Amino acid sequence: MAGYVDLRKLNNEELFKLRKSIVRLKGKGLSGKEIERLLSVRQNRVSEVWRRYLNGGVEALKPGMAGRKAGEKSILNEALAREIRLRMIDKRPDDLGMPYSLWTCRIACDYIRREYDVKLTGRSMTNYLKRWGFISKAPLMDEGSLESEAFKVFIKEEFPAIVRRAGAENVGIYWFCETVIEREYRKSDKTGAQSSKGRVHISKLRARSSKGRARNVNMAAAVTARGTARFTFFEGRMSQEKFVTLMSRLIRYADRKVFFIAADKKALRGESVRAWLKSRKDVIEVFYHPE
Repeated sequence: MAGYVDLRKLNNEELFKLRKSIVRLKGKGLSGKEIERLLSVRQNRVSEVWRRYLNGGVEALKPGMAGRKAGEKSILNEALAREIRLRMIDKRPDDLGMPYSLWTCRIACDYIRREYDVKLTGRSMTNYLKRWGFISKAPLMDEGSLESEAFKVFIKEEFPAIVRRAGAENVGIYWFCETVIEREYRKSDKTGAQSSKGRVHISKLRARSSKGRARNVNMAAAVTARGTARFTFFEGRMSQEKFVTLMSRLIRYADRKVFFIAADKKALRGESVRAWLKSRKDVIEVFYHPE
């Protein structure tokens, strides 16, 4: 884009006004790219202004007020954490200009570094994901699932054959996991856990806020036995259409075939799912385990 505003040539009043315009647009949910196009200000400058505001409010936007230097802190304050969490719920990585179709811990780190110039280690990012409720366990590692006699039979009699096939054919194994989480971010306590559990039982109905948005959202994930998760979010209960969307995104950037193991539910194995899978046997197969 040609004709960017040269911020060095603006007087203090003009610079302050421009910074407030950036904050106003960011507050409305516009991306850095959209603001760049509207205001002719480079995206890195937009991010810089937004960080100033998050760390010091409107006062920090005034020329001459010191903002946080890049790299000075590598931890997210509550306002920034809330913004990132909501952005991950409402957008997928490719919606934000990244060459990925589902969120992972590493991709979240890359996004935060690119958009906010904050570097987080994998361990720190994992801690934030746990705090936000963005954690799913494969049924194989979940104590609740292991209490089911039917699931134990599946693990003993059917799962070993899946593992052998995967090894022989160089196939990746993922488990489908579904978790309902609260949309709104609750401030963490001193232990790092949310003051109210971020996860809600799957059977609870989703209440709606006064703005019409669901208070709870459905986190759908593909998780390996080691706990590596690829995930996205949906409003409303899981359906065949949403399950197909998750699978299509899972295989989009996969470097090998996928064996996807899911619970034996109507929403996960109806006619629409079977029709979608029929023409994709070379890239994905689904196996069902008892609930």
